[in-house]
Amino acid sequence: MDRVDLTLDQVRIIVSSTLALCLIATEAAEAYDQYGLHCWDIAAAAVVIREAGGVVIDTTGGVAAAGTHNMASYIVQQLQPIGYEWDDSDPGVQK
Repeated sequence: MDRVDLTLDQVRIIVSSTLALCLIATEAAEAYDQYGLHCWDIAAAAVVIREAGGVVIDTTGGVAAAGTHNMASYIVQQLQPIGYEWDDSDPGVQK
């Protein structure tokens, strides 16, 4: 597969990470990725998506979720880690 090349009609911006994960569980979306989430941001939705047969993984500090293991693997391969700081991190500590 080639790198992910999405046009605007293929990308949906959802403000709520919980809603985004539940859309995957219902097969209304295929995948979700967001940097900087904490475990408490997705804990409940992670249970829902896993019970629906989906996958929730951590990719170098970023959460990626997908409806299938194949999609999750593909998303992880396509993502390029970016340098960002957690909102609660000590500026003197590198992660």
